[in-house]
Amino acid sequence: MIEQYDDVLGRYERVRKVERYDMESVAAVFAGTAFALFGAALLVWTGARALHRAPVLHGVSPVASTALTTFFGVLFLALGVWCFMLV
Repeated sequence: MIEQYDDVLGRYERVRKVERYDMESVAAVFAGTAFALFGAALLVWTGARALHRAPVLHGVSPVASTALTTFFGVLFLALGVWCFMLV
């Protein structure tokens, strides 16, 4: 309940305010969750592979593959946070 001033009556009245979710915010939450989970999982997986000195990607330089997957993990995590800021 919020109080809103009524100019005609010259007094405050209690008004029920109903919060509604529009479709854009629902889509932003879904996309933000998907991006953030994927980015976090990619960073955890890359860290676990690098910690065990296992190849992150077969057939590619270990330094290049670790750097590339770390970059994309951070990128997807930042994209998820950006989607959450739209809500």
